[in-house]
Amino acid sequence: MSRIWLTVLLWAMLVPTAQLAEEGTDHESLVQGSDWQVLEALWSQAERDSGEKGILLVLFPGYSVESEWAERWGSALLQQPAASAVSLAWVFAGPLSVFYDERELPVAASVARLRRDQSIQRIVLVAHSSGSFPAHQWLNQVASDSVLRTRFLNAVTYINLDGGSGEGLPGDDLALGSPALELLELGLAVAAKDVVTGSHSSNSADMLAMAGQYPGLFQYLALEVDSGCEEDAGWCLHDALIIRRPYNTQTFDLRRDYTEFTSERPVTIGWWPKGWHHCFRVYQEGTSCGCRQ
Repeated sequence: MSRIWLTVLLWAMLVPTAQLAEEGTDHESLVQGSDWQVLEALWSQAERDSGEKGILLVLFPGYSVESEWAERWGSALLQQPAASAVSLAWVFAGPLSVFYDERELPVAASVARLRRDQSIQRIVLVAHSSGSFPAHQWLNQVASDSVLRTRFLNAVTYINLDGGSGEGLPGDDLALGSPALELLELGLAVAAKDVVTGSHSSNSADMLAMAGQYPGLFQYLALEVDSGCEEDAGWCLHDALIIRRPYNTQTFDLRRDYTEFTSERPVTIGWWPKGWHHCFRVYQEGTSCGCRQ
């Protein structure tokens, strides 16, 4: 955990300067706003007729990401063919502190709603950066409910985008417990690697360690990107898992990187598991998919 603490604390110090990155863009945004419904403060949902039933996408963005920014990210993802089977999406705001100290997100309320909605049978959980901590809290609470634990056993795909494991954080609820791990069909620990400079995103070592900590459950993915980031600009590459070419080539610009998607700067979805839709169809038929390796 020592390296995670050091790198994320550095991130916290950089936030004020990141917010001052250049304003404006020469390119019109390609993202059309989805009809997001506010369920509670810091939590929204979007529904659509995808032709499938029962697939829920849950998004936990990074530290200090505002609800409207997260919704724009969610809208961009939902427009991608890879996510075409998703029929319901939930998006949360980012944690108010780097290590999610306040536990301010409506996690318990969302788990209660999940229990009431019998139509949901499959979950794709995606967390970026510090959003991995509330994502782990959420999955732990799902697993602690006996009804939900039975329903979602081996039925969750979890994608951790350059976040952390949560091990060693106060409260013992921000790391994945054994019951939560039993829900996973597939776990991906994802970092970004720039194809031009060879540099890696800031938490790449933590993602590699997480995959090693949970062998057979998590796979490590170094997603190759042509990011435009400068050499060794790990925090710029950190956001390349959200937008293919981040706006600040030295660090991150959270507002623009989560909202201003264009043809030159499309949303990143290369981490979406290949063959996932096939796995879900096999899952519906009640047979083994083989996605869990």
